[in-house]
Amino acid sequence: MPMTIQDLSVPFSIGMPKYDAPWFPNFDVAEIKPAQMPDADWKRRFTKLDLFAHNGTHVETSDHVFRDGKTIDGYQLTQFVGHPFVLNLRHLPDATPIQPDMIESQLANYDGEKQPILLINTGYNDRAWGSETFWTNSPYLTPEAAALIASKKPNFIGIDFQTEKPREKSFVVHKTLLSSCELLCEYLFNLDKLNRESLFVALPISIENVEAAPVRAVGINF
Repeated sequence: MPMTIQDLSVPFSIGMPKYDAPWFPNFDVAEIKPAQMPDADWKRRFTKLDLFAHNGTHVETSDHVFRDGKTIDGYQLTQFVGHPFVLNLRHLPDATPIQPDMIESQLANYDGEKQPILLINTGYNDRAWGSETFWTNSPYLTPEAAALIASKKPNFIGIDFQTEKPREKSFVVHKTLLSSCELLCEYLFNLDKLNRESLFVALPISIENVEAAPVRAVGINF
C-alpha cells in the first residue's frame, strides 16, 4: 500500500493568527538586499524570517514554565516521532471544559510504552482557526483532566485546541503536563486524518537553549 503524508501543521504567513496579547509578536518576512551585491543574470533572493517560538504549530518543553526546566536541545530526535494514541473528543462543543470523566474511558486503553505520543483531537483548530472567537471559545483541559493525563506519563502530548482556559494566566495546565510529560505540542490540525497505523513526526528546528520551537508536524499513513 502506498505511503501518504498528512500535514498536521498550520503554514506561517504574514497576518496569521497570533495569541491576543500586545506583547505577542507577529510573524513577518523581509527580503534582504545587500548593498554591495552586484546585479546578476540569475535570481539571488535572501529572506529574513521574524519567528517567535510560539507562533503556529510548535513544541514546548518544561523550560517554558519551570526555572530548572529542560530546553529543546536536550531531547533525542526519537522523542518527536512515534505511533500516537489519539483521544477522540470531536463531539465536544466549543468552550467545553474537558473533565476527567470525558477522557478516562479512552485512557484506560493507553499504553505509554507502545504509544508514547498522546494526541487529543477535538477538531477545534480545524473549524475555528482564524475566526473572531478563536481565542475565547476553545475547549480546554481542566487541571483535573491535565493531572489524569500527566499520571499516564506520555513522552509527548499534542493538542488541537488551547491548552489553558481562555484568558487563564496561571499556566496551571501547562505546569501540570510539563511537570510529568516531556513535550507539549500546540496548534495541531487534521488529527482526524490519522489512523491506528500512522506514524506521527513533529521535528523542531534545532536551536540551543530555548524553551520552544516551531515544528512541521505530519502523519505518515501506510
